[in-house]
Amino acid sequence: MELRIDMWNSPRTYKDVFDEILRVSFKPLSKQSEKLAIPDVSVLQGRLFLSSKAHSVLSNLIKPDGEFLKVNFDGEDGYIFTPLCVAEKLGGLDIQLSRKNEWGDVESLSFHEEKVKGCALFRCEYDMFMSLHCQQVVKDAIEKGGLKGVFFTTDLGNIFSNQFDGNIRDTN
Repeated sequence: MELRIDMWNSPRTYKDVFDEILRVSFKPLSKQSEKLAIPDVSVLQGRLFLSSKAHSVLSNLIKPDGEFLKVNFDGEDGYIFTPLCVAEKLGGLDIQLSRKNEWGDVESLSFHEEKVKGCALFRCEYDMFMSLHCQQVVKDAIEKGGLKGVFFTTDLGNIFSNQFDGNIRDTN
């Protein structure tokens, strides 16, 4: 189970695990979702799916922060990007402002920006590596590249935030 990318949330390298191109799918979960386009960028469990278009826009920017695994979907090439930068390893988690409730759910999440500024993308152990955080330069590149599939929120404590929340700054 340790080698299953879908079951292992903590940042780890997989480049020596997979010899072949991975196959991924975007199966519709409902009749309405059958008409949805495959995204250029998608976040799941703190990792990114990137279409080849998204890879060409973001690869040089995020390459120092993790690794790319080549994937194939519906006959097209893409990538899964696993971010390896961890806020706590950089002293970047602000433990004074980050809080969990009595059930252990994250209520607020805060970072020392100057300590995580060297990572374009990073994750944190505090939320079990489930969310992905980015610098403004990544957001700007996604917007400039016209990439679709992600949204940005300032509600860092809500791992279930969605594009319909009132605090979403931009949807892409």
